[in-house]
Amino acid sequence: MPVEPPVPYPDDTLSCLANVYNGEAHDFYARHGVKVIAPAYEAVQELGEVSLMITKHCVRFSLSLCPKQAKGITGVQGQVKAKPLLLINGKEKLTLRFDCKPCEMHVVGKIKTSVANQSRNELAAVGTGVPITFHKTRPRQEFGH
Repeated sequence: MPVEPPVPYPDDTLSCLANVYNGEAHDFYARHGVKVIAPAYEAVQELGEVSLMITKHCVRFSLSLCPKQAKGITGVQGQVKAKPLLLINGKEKLTLRFDCKPCEMHVVGKIKTSVANQSRNELAAVGTGVPITFHKTRPRQEFGH
């Protein structure tokens, strides 16, 4: 049985990282006092740069460019800054931003056109009632057909 009144959610604002993708999730957070609820990244409503991934693995730490590592080292202390880095793979560019207090690295970028189109197609399919089939085991693949 639900608790009345609903227990307040710790934050009153949710970014796209909260992954609120459907009405039920939106209603849940609203019921628990969240005032600003951004849609999930897959809803293709945020076309600017967002954190695509947040990780404890840090490129700066791996390259010995971490401000925390430099702390207390004579001649280096205060010289190492956690400035963003750029990760380039072909035409794709991602920014690496560093949040040193919780020791996190954010991979930041914009949604690719192909990913946005796929998400839009999937959203449209849900609206038209295209059935989804779930299998208990992986279906056998017929070769030569």
